[in-house]
Amino acid sequence: MLAVLVVALLGFVTASAVLFVFPASDPPRHADAILSLNGENEPAREALAISLAERGFAPVLLFSQGNSHTTPCPVVRRVRVVCFEATPGRTVGEVEFAARLARRHGWRSLLMVPGRAQTTRARMLLERCFPGRVTVVPAPVPLLEQPYEIAYEWGAMAKALVLYRHC
Repeated sequence: MLAVLVVALLGFVTASAVLFVFPASDPPRHADAILSLNGENEPAREALAISLAERGFAPVLLFSQGNSHTTPCPVVRRVRVVCFEATPGRTVGEVEFAARLARRHGWRSLLMVPGRAQTTRARMLLERCFPGRVTVVPAPVPLLEQPYEIAYEWGAMAKALVLYRHC
């Protein structure tokens, strides 16, 4: 019984590390638009998304302001910034908004900036809704926030796999 518990615990820790602590990410690539998701450690996400836009990775920045515009809309020189409040006010709403805008404008590539723990789930949701090339460059999450983020992401991943199976 103890061996089963140890194996289960090791499996859980390994899966958490692969999915949420060290998720698959991409080097930045030029895209039609950058999608900045809202969430934990928002200053790091905002700074990374703005930096990528300023460095010319995309001419458009889609900037989620969270529920009730909790994050102010940034201004980025020579970049069209589209600030929005997603409905629903979660990752799935942000992804659906970006996919609708991409279809409307004929975009074939998106560069997404999620939080590190959110990376796997956000990529999965965006790839369900957007048929083009998805590049994911996560913002760092402070070490002290990671246990909360991992616990949250297990629940959010379960919802994404069971409830949000379509776009």
